[in-house]
Amino acid sequence: MGGKLKWPLATAAALALAGAYVYVGVDVRPHEEYVPDPVLAMADADSLPAPPSAYGIPLDGFVIERGTVRAGSTFSDLLTPHGLTGAQVDSLVKLAVPVFDIHRLRAGRPFAFIFTDDSARVPAFFIYEADAVDHVVFTLRPPMAVRLDKRPVTTHTRSLSIAVTGALWNDLAAAGADPALSLYLADVFQWTLDFYKDVQPGDRFTFVYQEHQVDGQRHGQPELLGVRFQGSVKRDAFRFAADSTQAPAYFDGAGNSLRLAFLKAPLKFSRVSSGFSMRRFHPVQHRWKSHLGTDYAAPYGTPILAVGDGVVEKAGYTAGNGNYVKIRHNGVYETQYLHMRKILVKKGQRVQQGQTIGEVGSTGLATGPHVCFRFWKNGQQVDHRKEEMPSAEPIAAVHRAAFEQQRDALLDRMDAAEREAQHITTVAF
Repeated sequence: MGGKLKWPLATAAALALAGAYVYVGVDVRPHEEYVPDPVLAMADADSLPAPPSAYGIPLDGFVIERGTVRAGSTFSDLLTPHGLTGAQVDSLVKLAVPVFDIHRLRAGRPFAFIFTDDSARVPAFFIYEADAVDHVVFTLRPPMAVRLDKRPVTTHTRSLSIAVTGALWNDLAAAGADPALSLYLADVFQWTLDFYKDVQPGDRFTFVYQEHQVDGQRHGQPELLGVRFQGSVKRDAFRFAADSTQAPAYFDGAGNSLRLAFLKAPLKFSRVSSGFSMRRFHPVQHRWKSHLGTDYAAPYGTPILAVGDGVVEKAGYTAGNGNYVKIRHNGVYETQYLHMRKILVKKGQRVQQGQTIGEVGSTGLATGPHVCFRFWKNGQQVDHRKEEMPSAEPIAAVHRAAFEQQRDALLDRMDAAEREAQHITTVAF
């Protein structure tokens, strides 16, 4: 592996369906196609047991029969084999209108019939599990009724500290944590941490997060409350919202926002294939010339992000630049993104930081898929990696006491997690 960390980031869905991995700092082959991170999947309801109350229905005198919706099945297809008439099915459909659209039945979703436990086996209830939490209960005997019930979702605050071995996703899984936590780090530290350069094997991440569960199984996405990184650089991040009307953001221990006016790079995960230089041998023109930008190699189709808020000044094509976009951020800063496969914005359009403005390609003078990123300050092209970028507003004075109280509680949990990890390491060796 050398000194560089190769960090696969994927979700449980990707592992199950495609076996694909996304790597930080992976060598990119010219015709490798970008595969987007799939949306994090909820726990499969097929594996979840019914609650002890059997959907809130007392089971004395009843038996349950389970199944899953087959492809192409309709609501009527499920009910009429159990003796319900077309008129009864129609009545249930009408009763369901304010509660659930029966046309949203999905193949593979679990359902259950509850019958009377006697020789007649009269169907009393039909339950359709819309997802791991929501289930629709149809009362089949007069008076017919339809209601939407929910399984209880419990929230647990957890903390852990792990040393990076090379694949943080696997390290988290081995520690019994939700590996999806690794996916949030790029968003939290995107302004302050270079995951290709700064994160190395042996470095340590300490997490405090909330995990949601349904019937003892993970449900939905974890919420990262705080994280500490210790390596060649040290970074702390604490989530805080002044009140319920504000979206949570991440701040360092001093209350300074981790959000900068500009992202460190126009791609979430990539590698620098060529830096800013006044003298570089051009791979296409085969001559020495200045390279007033930074090349980030990535697979074809990788989303290219606007590094800051601004207005699209240019969006078009030239022989050298290929498909490109230029954004004016204010009276001081401009940025440009070259060699796109596809442009996704128009001239005059206002864009926000992190918005996808195009896809990585190799149009123009390019030998492989990458984006050449150029940065202007006061009309001069500069190396953005050497610039001191302005940051967002810090914690307001009126909210500082609340922030410090929340920060200190998270620090206590982080310290305890690190002591526990050190104890485990000492015992093991």
